[in-house]
Amino acid sequence: MVDVLLATFNGEKFISEQIDSVLRQTYQNFRILIRDDNSQDRTVEIIKTYRAKYPDKIVFISDDVKCGSSASNFMQLTRYAVSDYVMYCDQDDFWMPDKIEVTLNKMMELEKKAGSDKPVLVFADYKMADQNLNEMEYRMKSNQVSACHLEFNRLLVQNYVTGCLMMANKALYSMMGEYHKDILMHDWWAALLASSMGVIYHLPKTVMLYRQHEDNVVGAVNVRSLRYRLGKVLDRNTRNMKYLYEKQARLILSRHAKSLSDESLRQLEDFLVIYGYRSKWKRMSALKKGNYLKSDRVRQLGQLWYI
Repeated sequence: MVDVLLATFNGEKFISEQIDSVLRQTYQNFRILIRDDNSQDRTVEIIKTYRAKYPDKIVFISDDVKCGSSASNFMQLTRYAVSDYVMYCDQDDFWMPDKIEVTLNKMMELEKKAGSDKPVLVFADYKMADQNLNEMEYRMKSNQVSACHLEFNRLLVQNYVTGCLMMANKALYSMMGEYHKDILMHDWWAALLASSMGVIYHLPKTVMLYRQHEDNVVGAVNVRSLRYRLGKVLDRNTRNMKYLYEKQARLILSRHAKSLSDESLRQLEDFLVIYGYRSKWKRMSALKKGNYLKSDRVRQLGQLWYI
């Protein structure tokens, strides 16, 4: 069985279409676990209507935890999962009818080779759509997700996995643990764990319409545009991101040091040593030598400049 984890917050505009798209899946051995993070609109009312209509498919989770972020909400929701696999679901997208089926088929294929005791993550592709689900022209090469570097050393400094496209097996999601402020995003955290201790795989198939609208918390961004790159250079937060990468890496070490592969442990320890070097040139050299680099030349130059 698959647990579809749907985290909501003020999603009344599009949540019905999203739930309907999940309910129409070709693979039907699933249930939808929905957790709302204190919505102030009609989201909870809509969820309860669906739960009453589909009591065998929909579970509404109500607790006293106030998350305040997407990452925290999804990780709190993950703690309620019990099935062999979980998929993460945003409140405003639209799933293709075979999204669960094709992702699960690949997951089971990988598990057969690696073993179900190994953490495995599979993620697929999306197409951009406007708020009315009309497909939009968009060059995937403009998105950082288009060139997937799934090696652990590359994932330490940049995420390539979109949560609403991923499936995690029980071995993976059970080790994600409680949310911590040093976890930058739930999907990034899952990708790091899978890459360092198991298997991570990109399935090159479109399984979802990624809806773009004015209320998007996180939307698709053209990371190759001059405007985006100039904004990043001028943003004060950019120079501080390296410390966030370090904190997330240290959390992996403190929680999972004994479970990491020998190579992953070496890469992690070498990465953390970089932050102790006083010489900027030595820090730059160590980043390049360990291939702890971002996805393209311009981003790499910015990374080296701010290290």
